[in-house]
Amino acid sequence: MAETINIGEIATRLSKDIFKHFLWTKHSKHDDNFKCSNPEHKSDGKDPKPKESHPGDVVFCYDDPYIGKMVYLHTDLKSYAQKSITSTKLRGAFKSLSMTIECAKESEDWRSKYSVLADEAHEVRGLLFVHNHDNKFTQSFSDTIAKMDLKNLPLPAGAIIHFLGPEDIQRLYSIGNDIIRLRDEEELPKEYTFYYPDLVMVRRHGDGASQAATVESLTGPYLILRHGEATNCAPGFVIYYNRPGASPEEFEYFLDCLSRYQMLERDQQIRVRVTNGSTIDDLKSVFDKAKKKYVKSWGFDPAREAILDKIGIDRITSVTTTYNPGDMGWRS
Repeated sequence: MAETINIGEIATRLSKDIFKHFLWTKHSKHDDNFKCSNPEHKSDGKDPKPKESHPGDVVFCYDDPYIGKMVYLHTDLKSYAQKSITSTKLRGAFKSLSMTIECAKESEDWRSKYSVLADEAHEVRGLLFVHNHDNKFTQSFSDTIAKMDLKNLPLPAGAIIHFLGPEDIQRLYSIGNDIIRLRDEEELPKEYTFYYPDLVMVRRHGDGASQAATVESLTGPYLILRHGEATNCAPGFVIYYNRPGASPEEFEYFLDCLSRYQMLERDQQIRVRVTNGSTIDDLKSVFDKAKKKYVKSWGFDPAREAILDKIGIDRITSVTTTYNPGDMGWRS
């Protein structure tokens, strides 16, 4: 029993250590239940009974720059061994979280526990956070989810559940450690924000200062961090690139996105940091070729070409989490 508690605490510690770098706010209340208000919500087993309550491991929140609302992520934290990450176990977790979100969206008890004002524009979503504590899960978590039949989950219309699997968590942990390293080397200031440009059909809300990373951006192709001047770097952008970087064409498309975001018209430093561990060996050569092809195809003037030339690319160091169930037993 004690070891089970210690294993469960790994996911709690890990989520806290990861999401603080992405400027999420963690509510101080955790490991608490709230009342179930739906008689259709039943327990599992041969003799299912109406649920009295729903669990709450932790709730994170942030302002979403595109929908103009506070997003609350009611998070189910799991820390499984490789053999426990099965379709049956995952479907059970999704089912439980679906019922939880259905009640949370309408629950005064939930809003009271997590300090949500009745007139606040907000969304309540679910987040399934699945960590592999023995580091033996080598499959694609997304592929595992895709093979599951999730059509009959008790999720209300319009409600959203996000998920982060072992590979996502490993990548986000490595990005967090990279941010720490850049700040220690004074190549990144203490204060920074995540950058969200105006889109064709959607305008950004707010002034963009101290903007958190959205949960969608954490699993997107790239994550853009904007910063001011530090001792060893000029103001600019750090872009965490989450794709393989296998061809010049891939990077040409990426550069075109930066151009559409008007990031290539600014006299600011742009650093691309690749997070994908399977990136090819000659990454810098491929990226340099992409820049030359992009300049040529668009007929850019020397000033724009000079901006592209200054864009640097490097890999981040992949860091494996070392949280150990035995260590979790030591508490100050």
